[in-house]
Amino acid sequence: MLKELREIVERVTASSDLNEAMSELVKQTRDAMQVDCCSIYLRRDLDQAYLLAATDGLAPEAVGHAQIPFGEGIVGLIGEKEELINLADAQHHPRFKYLPEAQEDAFKSFLGSPIIHQRKTLGVLVVQQKQVRLFEEKEESFLVTLASQLATVIAHAEAKGNLKSPNWHGVLRGLAGSPGVAIGKAWVWQPRVELGQVKPRKSDDPHQQQARLDKALQQVDEELDSMALRFKESSSGESVAIFEVYQYILKDPVFMGLIREDIERGWTAGSAIKRVCEKQITQFTAMSDPYLRERAADVRDLGQRLLTRLIHEDDGPLALSEPVILVADEISATLIAEIPRGKLKALVAAKGSINSHATILARAMGIPAVIGIDHSFELLEDKTLIVDGYSGELLVEPIKSVLREYKRLIAEEEQMSELFATVRRERSETLDGVKISLLLNAGLSADTEIAMNDAADGVGLFRTEIPFMMRDRFPSELEQAANYRRILTSYAGKPVCMRTLDVGGDKQLPYFPIVEENPFLGWRGIRLTLDHPEIFLVQLKAMLRASEGIDNLSVMLPMVGNLDEVRAARRLLDRAWREVSAEPGIAPDGIRYPSLGVMIEVPSLLYQLPELAPLVDFWSVGTNDLTQYLLAVDRNNGRVADIYDALHPAVLRALQQIIDSARLYAKPVSICGELAGEPIGVLVLLAMGYRRFSMNNSNIMRIKYIVRQSRVDELQKVYQEALSHKHTGAFKGVFGRYLEERGLGGLLRAGN
Repeated sequence: MLKELREIVERVTASSDLNEAMSELVKQTRDAMQVDCCSIYLRRDLDQAYLLAATDGLAPEAVGHAQIPFGEGIVGLIGEKEELINLADAQHHPRFKYLPEAQEDAFKSFLGSPIIHQRKTLGVLVVQQKQVRLFEEKEESFLVTLASQLATVIAHAEAKGNLKSPNWHGVLRGLAGSPGVAIGKAWVWQPRVELGQVKPRKSDDPHQQQARLDKALQQVDEELDSMALRFKESSSGESVAIFEVYQYILKDPVFMGLIREDIERGWTAGSAIKRVCEKQITQFTAMSDPYLRERAADVRDLGQRLLTRLIHEDDGPLALSEPVILVADEISATLIAEIPRGKLKALVAAKGSINSHATILARAMGIPAVIGIDHSFELLEDKTLIVDGYSGELLVEPIKSVLREYKRLIAEEEQMSELFATVRRERSETLDGVKISLLLNAGLSADTEIAMNDAADGVGLFRTEIPFMMRDRFPSELEQAANYRRILTSYAGKPVCMRTLDVGGDKQLPYFPIVEENPFLGWRGIRLTLDHPEIFLVQLKAMLRASEGIDNLSVMLPMVGNLDEVRAARRLLDRAWREVSAEPGIAPDGIRYPSLGVMIEVPSLLYQLPELAPLVDFWSVGTNDLTQYLLAVDRNNGRVADIYDALHPAVLRALQQIIDSARLYAKPVSICGELAGEPIGVLVLLAMGYRRFSMNNSNIMRIKYIVRQSRVDELQKVYQEALSHKHTGAFKGVFGRYLEERGLGGLLRAGN
């Protein structure tokens, strides 16, 4: 029945109207299963009942009228139990409910499956026959599979249908992209030209097509220059590097060479751009690393920008009369840059992740963002929206009481921002005198050219892989050294921890492709660099050379899973240090041997801490990956993101084990995952005994303020209280109360 199932799903998915889709499904299902009746009942919470929404076999006039109240009938039982029910003679079941308007007297056998989407029962799919019999196992499987497919269709169609109602108000749920809350009118944006709309065409004049391409390249390059300049002037200088990444792609000889080759083969300039960009997008999209997957959006945006310049004349800057909430299927950094200063309140997008350039830029600008809202955005045009960048919720046409509450929250946030600013130059120290180090996570394209942050105590994690990804070859030792030198010099007198190259099967380099069935668990990080010591040694030498006379470098190894990897890396670091120190022009003792540490993110390392301790100088805990690996949850996957929990008991036990071992073996240990930048997260970690926290730039002031309002001796008591509770949400509740008692309850929305 696989063929029939596929055909039914295709026809239902193709329907643009929910009622049409359900009518098609019941008809096709009745034919495919050769039954006498097929019906769909939809859950209606307002009526507290299941409504007969479609049928092929019951009385047609009952559709939209016949209802089975919650808690009644076999349909109600299926909704309660959330499982399939197969009955040979349904009329003799004690929960059978007779619906005279449905005219189902002749039907005996009954098979019903719940329609469930993201743990919520949306309805029940039922087939019936006149003869008394139990349905076969293969029929059960067929119906359950159909119900699961129908669940997605119903969930999306209901949301779209709600939006079509002029008086509808409600909540659409996505993922939190950038923290904060904003209220405003929706401005729905659509690209003037999309790659998919371009039909490949040939040209008999390659010279003319190359000239058209050159003109478009110059126009787009000038646009990117002006965008970068705007951010330099608006104090978001660390975001300028995003546009430098675009310009690098634009001038990449490999990328542009492929386009020009296609033109020489007879394709028009627009067709060549489409063909090359779509190939690049396919490659990036296939990568499992979430940051690199998002580079597909950069290539798409750049390609569409080039196509726009080829096809249309420049209409000038966007004109907006009032500040708006930008709503689009996919939002690029360049689109954000085009919106006039002061006119952008928030971002809402269907596509993207916390690693997209749009969300990175939104965080740098302090603009809330919600992503993963999978709905028809044209229906949101000019509606009043509330964007909750903490919970990932989008509230459409909120009622007055909800609007008042969110306005209060926004006012409270503004007051807190003023409070945070008062501690910029204060020490990171608790009320009971415990000194804390607050460090910066850096190295993504938004902050590659890191500016000095006087509120940070140094750099706890500098990601070195971006310069490797944005070239058509491995960067030379001198190129790497110049990049690292800028960072180390910016933080002279403060520690800078550089993570060695973390690329591999899931982070493809365009000039070093790797094909694996499961790249996320494959040849990556330290595994790759140890297999290629010539790459590893060049990077280590570049780091050492860059540190001459500054003496603030430490080196960290990523994705370590066993001790042999650490020993091999130490031998290569020894060799690099000896060779660089012996070079002419290097002063005696001019290069200090750096501290060597490891990222604890692979769970296997938790069971090797005693043996690890003598081999390294420090540990750093990557809570993001450690949590994902321990819970087997991809936090960028909207279907399971709600069960990603950095305060899960398993994660907390792992973190406690790490800090206990660090004390036992006298090893400095820091946290460099997002948990360190969350209000409740940092309090829990302080109670455990952690004293070094590395986080994104936007979190440092907030966390410093929280630290200065807290007492470790009190937090330890709160921690013990939370441990005494049995439910998994106890830590948020107990530590949340601690914040509220100190007048910091407004922070509970921030990251928790």
